[in-house]
Amino acid sequence: MNSSSMQAKKHTKKSFVLRRGRVTAAQRRALNSLKNEYTIKLNKGMLNLAEAFLDPGRKLIADVGFGSGESLLSMANKYSEANFVGIEVYSSGIGSALNQIQESNLTNLKIIEADVFQLLETNIADDTFDGVIFLYPDPWPKRKHHKRRLLSESFLNLLYDKTTNNGLVFCKTDWENYYYQIKEGFSADERWASEDLTNLPEYLHSLPKTKYERKALIEGRQPRELLFRKASR
Repeated sequence: MNSSSMQAKKHTKKSFVLRRGRVTAAQRRALNSLKNEYTIKLNKGMLNLAEAFLDPGRKLIADVGFGSGESLLSMANKYSEANFVGIEVYSSGIGSALNQIQESNLTNLKIIEADVFQLLETNIADDTFDGVIFLYPDPWPKRKHHKRRLLSESFLNLLYDKTTNNGLVFCKTDWENYYYQIKEGFSADERWASEDLTNLPEYLHSLPKTKYERKALIEGRQPRELLFRKASR
């Protein structure tokens, strides 16, 4: 079933709570002085993401909810053959990433400040991303809040449209029931094929541990990974 027919109502629920996290002086300076250079500004129409990069012909990888940016910066630094877009809503993480982009003089990484669901619905053309990464999406651990989890059926339909043929989706979570929810959601849809984790693309090799992963390990939760490939239309 085409996802456009399933998305008649625009997304109104958010898969996150916009918390007032502390923004450091360095992050605030970056937000004030570096946004114009390293972010992609939203408008009312579709974004042309390719034109934001010096080499628009490269594969385009999105990291959704990148936190403070450790993994995002690591990927962009190690894998210059692709362009990367970090999508985040929290100012502190965006400020940290902007500082690191400048320090590393990266030309293959841009930031978008947005709710990813609304961004994909409104501003991203179909067949845009060659890869989409979700590292420790908010697990909403209470059962009554599971409906707020990002990687739901409606979002998977939207994600399918925005991913290129044979594009990859990589997920990592430390919550067992969320892992199985994601796995079952993709597996129930014949448009996605499960990929062996030995086929991870180069940019996903040896990612640094995020603060969420370190916390999970301290609390005894084992991170699990999932890799899916979009079947050709």
